[in-house]
Amino acid sequence: MPATPYVSAAAFRAHPTYLDTDGLRPGDPDPDAQTAALVTLLTEASSWADGICDQPLGAHIRTQRRRAVVDRAGNLKFHADHTPVISVISVGYGLTPVALTTLDGAGAWVEDDANIIMPIGGMNTAWSGSLQFGLPLSGDVFVQSVTAAGFVATVLAADSAAGSSTLTVLDPTGIIPGGEYRIWQPGAEETVTVSPTWVPPAATAPPVPTPVDLAAPTAFAHEAAHDFSGMPAEMRNAIVQYVTATLMRPDSTAEDEFPNTGLGSDTRRNDPRNGSGLIAAAARTLASYGRVR
Repeated sequence: MPATPYVSAAAFRAHPTYLDTDGLRPGDPDPDAQTAALVTLLTEASSWADGICDQPLGAHIRTQRRRAVVDRAGNLKFHADHTPVISVISVGYGLTPVALTTLDGAGAWVEDDANIIMPIGGMNTAWSGSLQFGLPLSGDVFVQSVTAAGFVATVLAADSAAGSSTLTVLDPTGIIPGGEYRIWQPGAEETVTVSPTWVPPAATAPPVPTPVDLAAPTAFAHEAAHDFSGMPAEMRNAIVQYVTATLMRPDSTAEDEFPNTGLGSDTRRNDPRNGSGLIAAAARTLASYGRVR
């Protein structure tokens, strides 16, 4: 389950759902408690979206082990199981899984956000295998790759003034120099570009708040806890639809049962005006982002 939801409580409330989110915990007058309940629903919806796509959608570090083929030109080729690939951190290869030669991923080529090509033939790198002539390897080899995959989905970790050239984010995973990201703060939305000279930090678990330098100053002041995101808007909207469906209630006992089960009326199950229809629409949107093995 994601550490933070892919859509913040403030961003959800800004959608024209016309739902009351101030009574999620009946009898509790504390607005922070109501927000916490909404965050829980949004986190569950984010996890649901991950399940629909069979992979984490938020940016994450993925270690994958497989066997792959080195072609005659000395290129190691393999398919990443978590996509889109944001960057390749390292690639290890060898004749046995316990003696891998590890290369920095900067030399990797990524095609279609999923297919990785790492040139290893003729490179001046250390080799942990046995002595041989020609290319270091050919045919099947054991491979261990470490990649950053998914879509940046974090929040601002600190307030910032208008005209700021640096923003601090809660999790820098997947943020790249020159990348464009959206701040989804209601009334102060804007797209920012990361400075091409900014150096991403090494991945840590858990991640730590990190300042990110921008290519140009921000247009608006921003508050902590608002989304700093590279997720497609339709993906975020699917999460909003799921939570909206969760919060919908029938107007009367004569209406269909809810939630999305096989117990309701078949004539209304895919109607976008009710909960089941919203969930079906959200699942259709997410289908194009599913894991391809």
